[in-house]
Amino acid sequence: MLRHIRVTNLALIESLELAFEEGFTCLTGETGAGKSILLDAVGLLLGARASSELVRTGEVRAHVEGIFDLRDDVLQRMEPLLTEQGIELDDKELLISRDVNVNGKTVARVNGRLVSVQVLRQLGQMLVEQLGQHDHTSLMRKEEHLVLLDTYGRESLEHLLESYREAFSHLHSLERDLKRAIQSEKERVRKIDLLQSQIREIEDARLKPSEDVRLRELRTKMRHVGKLRSTIDDVYESIYEGTHAAQGIEAALFTLLEEIRSVLELDPSLRELLSLLEVAQVNVSEAASFIRAYRSSIDFQPEKLSRLEDRLALIERMQKKYGDTTEEITRFAKQTQEELDELIHHEERIKTLRDDLLQAQASVAVIGEALHEERIKVARELEHEITDVLHALVMPNVALTFSIRRVEPRADGLDDLELLFSANRGEMVKPLTKIASGGELARLMLALSAVMTGKNPVMTLVFDEIDTGISGQAAQAVARFMKQIATRHQVFCVTHLAQTAAIANHHFHIEKTTHEGRTKTSVRELKEEDRVEELARIMGGLNASDTTRAQAMEMLGHSSH
Repeated sequence: MLRHIRVTNLALIESLELAFEEGFTCLTGETGAGKSILLDAVGLLLGARASSELVRTGEVRAHVEGIFDLRDDVLQRMEPLLTEQGIELDDKELLISRDVNVNGKTVARVNGRLVSVQVLRQLGQMLVEQLGQHDHTSLMRKEEHLVLLDTYGRESLEHLLESYREAFSHLHSLERDLKRAIQSEKERVRKIDLLQSQIREIEDARLKPSEDVRLRELRTKMRHVGKLRSTIDDVYESIYEGTHAAQGIEAALFTLLEEIRSVLELDPSLRELLSLLEVAQVNVSEAASFIRAYRSSIDFQPEKLSRLEDRLALIERMQKKYGDTTEEITRFAKQTQEELDELIHHEERIKTLRDDLLQAQASVAVIGEALHEERIKVARELEHEITDVLHALVMPNVALTFSIRRVEPRADGLDDLELLFSANRGEMVKPLTKIASGGELARLMLALSAVMTGKNPVMTLVFDEIDTGISGQAAQAVARFMKQIATRHQVFCVTHLAQTAAIANHHFHIEKTTHEGRTKTSVRELKEEDRVEELARIMGGLNASDTTRAQAMEMLGHSSH
């Protein structure tokens, strides 16, 4: 449950710190006092979209933090996500904070660890469910009714729905492949000619792996054969012939070795120098052998260079068309051959696709039928549960049913579904958009919330003026029902109804004041005497009378029993 919240510089809230308890908590105040701002603060903790407009005028940052105590069942569902994010718990407690900067950027933390807004949303879905007076508009959208049913029946429908979606996706893929395969014969022949020409050109080139790299290296060598020959001749001369002023390197090394050997007996430590010079002599000898072989390989041959240039020009033209390397060109040829084979065996391919398509259609039909039958069972169960709750909300003559009609295969099944409703005995059930009043929709949303929360348990429920459009006996029934829900969940309700406020366990008053030209919203918990005044205000307006105060005291007296 939400145990504590602190808000700083959020819209009209300058600084606010509140502690909450279990049970039923109501929030009241004049229209425009800032009740929605407090709910916005809770929403930010749950990953709601943030805006720079939420930052109080003149400030650079808004800050919200809340402490949630976790039940064992909620902790069990949340544990994989907490582990994945490296979030450690202290006494089953979650501290969530969110900063909103004036530039619109936000920073979120859970138990001190930075997290993304997406993680906040995932946690929020397990902590709090919010339902507002305008949420009933989703009920008016027919496409939402199937989502509602599938969510309620997740336990029995999820596997079927997943299997159906896989089968439908496969069917859609086959339909796309078949459509692509059935192209005009003229286009097919044109494509075959093109592919054959490309393959023939690549085959005729007889490319070898990395041939282009090797040929470019050889071309560079042949283009500079003069410089290479001159340099290698100089090296050869230095090794063997020397200059007029000195011996060749090989002869010089021989002389040095003889001199060292002649004095070796005088100082045995010179043996190391002798060894080094002997290694040098071997290396010089091997270098000389390399030079002799290299000299014979670099004769300038204009015809050979011309043929090499032509070969490289051919390869480079093909690289512009088919790939940057000879390996890429070879892969292109292989892929082209596969496409060509497919086009040549066009009729076989189409027959195979049609056979596969028939099997896929049969699979979609079988799984879709099983999904359809299971949805009917779930729909009857959901109808029964909602009806029971609506009876408790003083709608004794209510009737509702999910109309399920088979349609052509779609991504979500074979079902077109709509919730039909009647609040009066003897009236036919009809679409919600045609007959449900605001008060009836509010009670239907409350009933759905109660039923769905049982399927996806959260610790805290927030109802934002859900009782709008309800009065008299119905208002009392709605208030008692929310009080009953509060025995299993922490419940917050923003309300303008005295019946709801009177029955709550805890009552907070939200008001807006102006001081030194600045407006701010404040919140305080009301004690018994203050609750009487607030209930009197709700019933009688600003001019509360002794009569309305007496009524308020009587309502509070009844609600305590």
